[in-house]
Amino acid sequence: MFTPERMHQINVMVFETEVDDVAKAIVRLGILHLVQLDDAQPWVEQLGQFEAGKASSRIDRLYNRVNDLMKDLAIRELPLEEGDTKLLETSIADFGEMDTEVTELEKMVEGLVLRRKELEVHLERMQGILNEVSPLTELGLPPGQAPYTFLEVRYGQVSIENLELIREKTATLAAVVIPLTQRDGKEFVLVIGLKTDRLKLKRILRDAAFDDIEMPAGEEAREEAGLVTGELEERIDKIKEQIDGLKEKLADVSSEYASILTGFNRSLRVAEMLLKVKSYLKKTRKTYIFSGWVPSDRKREVEGEIFRAARGRAIVEIIPPEEIIGVKGGDMKVPVMLKNPGFFRPFEMLVSSYGLPEYKFIDPTVFVAISFLIMFGMMFGDVGHGLVLCGIGWLLGFRKSSSRSDGVTLVGKLGFYCGLASIVFGFLYGSIFGVETWIPHLWLSPMHEIGRFFKFAIFFGVGMISVGILLNIINAVRARDFKGTFFDHAGLISAILYWCGIGAVAIFMRNRPVPLQLVAFGLVLPVLLFFLREPLAAIFGRRKMRFETGIGTYIMESVIEVIEIITGYLGNTVSFIRVAAFALAHAGLFIAVFNMVDLVKGKSGGVIWAALIFLIGNAVIIALEGMVVTIQAIRLEYYEFFGKFFMGGGTAYKPIGLGGKPGRKE
Repeated sequence: MFTPERMHQINVMVFETEVDDVAKAIVRLGILHLVQLDDAQPWVEQLGQFEAGKASSRIDRLYNRVNDLMKDLAIRELPLEEGDTKLLETSIADFGEMDTEVTELEKMVEGLVLRRKELEVHLERMQGILNEVSPLTELGLPPGQAPYTFLEVRYGQVSIENLELIREKTATLAAVVIPLTQRDGKEFVLVIGLKTDRLKLKRILRDAAFDDIEMPAGEEAREEAGLVTGELEERIDKIKEQIDGLKEKLADVSSEYASILTGFNRSLRVAEMLLKVKSYLKKTRKTYIFSGWVPSDRKREVEGEIFRAARGRAIVEIIPPEEIIGVKGGDMKVPVMLKNPGFFRPFEMLVSSYGLPEYKFIDPTVFVAISFLIMFGMMFGDVGHGLVLCGIGWLLGFRKSSSRSDGVTLVGKLGFYCGLASIVFGFLYGSIFGVETWIPHLWLSPMHEIGRFFKFAIFFGVGMISVGILLNIINAVRARDFKGTFFDHAGLISAILYWCGIGAVAIFMRNRPVPLQLVAFGLVLPVLLFFLREPLAAIFGRRKMRFETGIGTYIMESVIEVIEIITGYLGNTVSFIRVAAFALAHAGLFIAVFNMVDLVKGKSGGVIWAALIFLIGNAVIIALEGMVVTIQAIRLEYYEFFGKFFMGGGTAYKPIGLGGKPGRKE
């Protein structure tokens, strides 16, 4: 629980005839984290690579075509499951059949999609014309006199025969042709289009012998304005009907072919996965070699499956990381899989967002979980608000849903646990939806015992920083880093200086004299030892003492580092005051809400307004303060706690497999 999952390296050699079955076994298991052999053994560079040939590009192209069809038909991609082992049996012949079906389906869908997109663009343009024309025509302003920004408006007369010619040629444009009246065998017409199509409209009207005339005014203009908007609305409705019809056709195609396309999609994803496995293989004349990492408690399961897939014709070597020269020298990284009980899994998300610890270092997830919940509860302590968070967290994290991602589930569980912490501190504060008179507080009332509350926040910060220092010392010991153990910024010497400094300040704040022994051995001696770190490291390391930049520069650097350590620890400690400050802000927002309630409850309808203000105020506090408190808790974790020991640099354990949670037994 306090260290990542123990790993073993597995090296395998199989005959060429069994390599396909072994690759399928690896994907079926979903346990093996494959690595390139070049990274582990330089001599392997002389071996050949597995040749995927044209299969890889063919699968990739087909996969993209299937995905495009699924996007056009609004079909959701389904996740791969551990039981989907039949997908491993897809053959080259199956890809040929897929290609044929996909081609036929593309012919069916592409025309519908293209026509729908054309109509949607046309609709958008026609809607734009209506939006600009309608406000002015409602006032009776003649279209030709209106200050349109992007419309080309022409009013004139044309022969009845040429009217159809104009309609036919403007059908592909975002334009509307509106016949108004007939006189002496001529049709009086209003043509509205976009200025971007001005030249095209001019050419069409010229070919139709269109005669421009002056716009009418007065009541006649008002009547014709109504015809303009009516014609536009009618055209827009027809376009919408056409789009809806195309959507219905696409929906019918989608429902008919959804299962087929999702099946193709999953088969192709598995095929890509198999090719990915084979990309890690190195080839000799008749065999293939590959290497990877597996959790120690599942190494025999992987070994057995490989032997079964290879029909016993395989050589399997399993090595613990301590025996690998590359791991000892730091040239090879062991993949990291955090290993914690179910309660702590959501907090792994907070750790991995910052980075992964190296394989041999401490996993801080447990410490993060405890400290995060305490800080969140302190800053957001209220029984009512905690219950609301628990309800939301339960819906997202514990209620089963096939459409919910793992990330959302983890966030939901994290919210549920934060709600529980809020409830606990709500009882300690005696607060239910900000009301502190319904139940007595079990610990303190933040607004009435501010000094005591701030002291607790400071000492909580001291405890967190101390845990960070201890974790850093443990990591340095595990890494056999003598200098880091004692002289790091969060090493043993700095720890003694910090703890004794805290003790001296605590004694001074009680108006008592600080013991001389504490000053001498707890403050002066650690500073002196820090100045002597290079000579001491040389003595214990049995090497010659050296000051590469000169002794004067060394002393100056040491002075600056000591000042940085003292000011850094002081800033880290004081930073935890924000825990108490945000708890007071949380209580202060309640006071503001209650004051607003008091202002309205005595007036007409005041009870209803008071209830609304109370409900809305609490909703705002939950949303706003919940977000702010979460950010502040994460900030304290990352900067004040992780900054003492967390180096990051770990490589995530990423096995290749079908589904589920690979490598981790639930």
